[in-house]
Amino acid sequence: MHKALIVFHRWLALVTSVFILVLALTGSALVFEGAIDRGLNPQLWRVTPGTQPLSFDTLTTRALAALSKGPITAITPSAIADRAYSFQAAGTNVFVDPYTGRVLGTREGQDFNRTLPRRLHVLHVSLLADEIGKEVVGIVTIAALLLVITGAIIWWRDKLWRIRWSASWKRIVFDIHHSLGIIASLVLFAITLSGMVIHYEPLGDAILKLDAAPRTPTPKQPPASNGATRIAIDSAARAAVAALPGANIMNISALAKSDQPLAFAMRFPEDRTPGGRSRVYVDRYRGTVLLVVSTRGAPIGRSLSYVMRSVHTGDVLGKPTEAVWLVAALVLAGQAITGVMMWWNGRAGRAAIARRRR
Repeated sequence: MHKALIVFHRWLALVTSVFILVLALTGSALVFEGAIDRGLNPQLWRVTPGTQPLSFDTLTTRALAALSKGPITAITPSAIADRAYSFQAAGTNVFVDPYTGRVLGTREGQDFNRTLPRRLHVLHVSLLADEIGKEVVGIVTIAALLLVITGAIIWWRDKLWRIRWSASWKRIVFDIHHSLGIIASLVLFAITLSGMVIHYEPLGDAILKLDAAPRTPTPKQPPASNGATRIAIDSAARAAVAALPGANIMNISALAKSDQPLAFAMRFPEDRTPGGRSRVYVDRYRGTVLLVVSTRGAPIGRSLSYVMRSVHTGDVLGKPTEAVWLVAALVLAGQAITGVMMWWNGRAGRAAIARRRR
């Protein structure tokens, strides 16, 4: 049984090693996805903090002036004082200094798709091969999960922890593969399992079915009275903040859809995720709150769904877990490399055993 498990582990690893290496390296880089973009494009993102940001309505007007076509469809403010606000319109992003209203620049959607962090993201989720690539990524994620599990089972018999640095380089590779693999196994198990759940919608839907009641659908915008106009964005924002005290606005969407309420994506400090998962829907004409969806007090299925994505990205406890996840992803890449090296180094021994059995 043990030998059969080793053979299964070895050949599954060899078949998928290149793909695992790509996913592990891109996954480790994506820990810094936003930071990479800001580092490569400081002229779009970096601002000098002021005392108080200008109103959303004022900033929207400034952003519109920089566009050849509108309207503004969404706003992404920043919770970081030295970072620009982003305004989206018809495939164009406008970056605005929230303290002065100065437009820092624009970026078209096709230009964003050519940026390094976006290419890394697409490579990670689809191998740059659209739907076929996504299916391959799903299969490789399952394979990586099986390799973590079978690797831990194989390790258990000998329980190798120590790296013998004075031994031959082949033995060092062997020790590194076993010791680092088991040390990172729990985190790798969490990353691969959550990745599988995220990739396959039926698994995510099964988790959501744990809720006692189905999720409340997005509310419709009540009809406007004759001559009614949209309220100020800032008035709606104040209503959203009042509905979820302690949460920051991470995105405002549906600005240009008269048949939909204004949608505010909100984030509590403990949420950790970049975009926020709480939602507040505000009547665009009356300023009344139509629906509040809060991560605080969310039912078990939705809470588990939130946790799965945070676990996969390493956001679960903020920067400390992001650092741990980064190291674990690099260990996974190392496992792919050392595993192939071990197979290559063992060819002569396996050939000799095969000859003796003839």
